[in-house]
Amino acid sequence: MPIDKEKLKAVLNTFVCNAEKGYDYPSELVKLSSNLNQNRGFSPELRAIYFHFKYLEYDIVRIETVTNRLEWERKLFDKDQLGRWDWEKYCEVDIDVFHVYMRSVFDYLARVIVIIAEHPKLVKKHKSFTKLRNWLTNEKAERNVKNLGTDLADLVLSVKWYDDLKNVRDNIVHEGADTNSIAEEGRILFQVSKDAKYLISFPEVQFNENLIDFELYAGVYFGYLISFLEEASKVIEKRLPSKKPSYKFGNPWKWYEELPAVYTWMKKVIEQT
Repeated sequence: MPIDKEKLKAVLNTFVCNAEKGYDYPSELVKLSSNLNQNRGFSPELRAIYFHFKYLEYDIVRIETVTNRLEWERKLFDKDQLGRWDWEKYCEVDIDVFHVYMRSVFDYLARVIVIIAEHPKLVKKHKSFTKLRNWLTNEKAERNVKNLGTDLADLVLSVKWYDDLKNVRDNIVHEGADTNSIAEEGRILFQVSKDAKYLISFPEVQFNENLIDFELYAGVYFGYLISFLEEASKVIEKRLPSKKPSYKFGNPWKWYEELPAVYTWMKKVIEQT
């Protein structure tokens, strides 16, 4: 799968460096979330959408946090302040957590999409992103696309990389797949396997024929996720319930004192692959 570096560059270019206080992040997702916070009291639909976005943003923070923890643990290992066995086991758990929260984001988004669908009552049982994708590609796809709305259907089906990530997460959570990490100075290396078969094949981010460089892997997929959420925010904004007497921006900024590790990993993807 060739890496779309332009998506990663667009995400990184959204940050505004402020020498005095760090980084501002005036993204479309942040703007939409701020609007929803300001206006959630105007209708039950806006309130529900607000909370789904709130939970989605919690998951984004958890992903950022677990990548920071992995970076911290790697540095401890490199300084001989963390043993090889502990480093590998901590790494394996954190990589599992990364996959779980990456997948979780999509289901919160699916619940928003159901609320703002062209015909919500005909879509309401498809409250997972996977179910929505399958529903939009079954034998009644043409009718289902109309019931959801062409813009929302296009959005859901645009995530070409979703199935690869979902497959890894589902095998970890439901099928007993094993995440293995190999300690290597300056690296976070891993592979996920089941029944003696590797589940991840991604030549652009592989360390060797067996192992994946997690920094590059996470940088690609998290960058793709944020890029997708930016597009999703624009589509959702246009479909929000119309009965909102005072729909306006609140504080459309997010602030970081330092960029989480996963964003520096995105830079590595751009520079090293």
